[in-house]
Amino acid sequence: MPYQGMPGMPPEGLAGMDGPPGEDWREPVPGPEPQGEGDAAPDRRIGRRVKLGAAILLAAGVLLFLRYEVFTIRHVRVFGTQRIPWQEVARSAGLDRRPFFFLLGEDEVRRGIDANRYLVFEGMEKTFPNTLVLHVRERTPFAFFTHLGIGYVLAQDGMVLEKSRDLGKGAGLALVSGLSVWGELNTGAFPQTTDPLQVDVLRELLSELAAWGFDSQVQSIDVAQSFSLSLLTRDGYTVNLGDSGLLHAKIGTVQSVVSELRRRQMTGGIIEAAVPGEATYRAETP
Repeated sequence: MPYQGMPGMPPEGLAGMDGPPGEDWREPVPGPEPQGEGDAAPDRRIGRRVKLGAAILLAAGVLLFLRYEVFTIRHVRVFGTQRIPWQEVARSAGLDRRPFFFLLGEDEVRRGIDANRYLVFEGMEKTFPNTLVLHVRERTPFAFFTHLGIGYVLAQDGMVLEKSRDLGKGAGLALVSGLSVWGELNTGAFPQTTDPLQVDVLRELLSELAAWGFDSQVQSIDVAQSFSLSLLTRDGYTVNLGDSGLLHAKIGTVQSVVSELRRRQMTGGIIEAAVPGEATYRAETP
């Protein structure tokens, strides 16, 4: 049956009364819509990404600073050179590329220095965080020989330092004769001969002469026969060394004898030094 209302009370009077239990029959009043969490979530995600990017950039900046300003080889100390400037040694070692302290290895440095024909690598030390100490040996012009009109400058260990058609480059160097050379030689290599033993003998002889202080005292060296080596000093002593055995002891004996002869102001003559420790001297006859 349709609702008829109560006698004597208009329908508007029901506005303050409760309806049946469990039911809300009143019309809801529109109000402001609540803001959900979904609106703030994108902002929080963007904020986290910005912070993460800033942290990554900061870490990258710190790493780059450490790599190029702290742990880069910036200080070099070189021992063993007299003529070659330390800058050339450093460039040969590859230090102009600003290597990373922790990744720089001895093999890499050795290859770079040994590629310079004027240098021999002997050792290195790294000092934390950016210092490298290099020990090298310097090759210097010591001897000279000619082949097919070309002059070759040899170091004290026999390596070819220079080659030129200007034979004047041999001035002041020991002139080597008797080498059985074939073909044209290249700088940075050792002489190639038909007798490999001859090159070994020459290299040992030059090294011993340099070790005993004959750097500028020898005028000529004859290595034509490995069993009959001889040399001539600039003040006229002819030295017969015999074979290539025990050259260190033989050159040492010659050095002592020559020093004594010079002290006595005796020049010229022949020194027989085929037996180590037993040298004889014979003055030249007029």
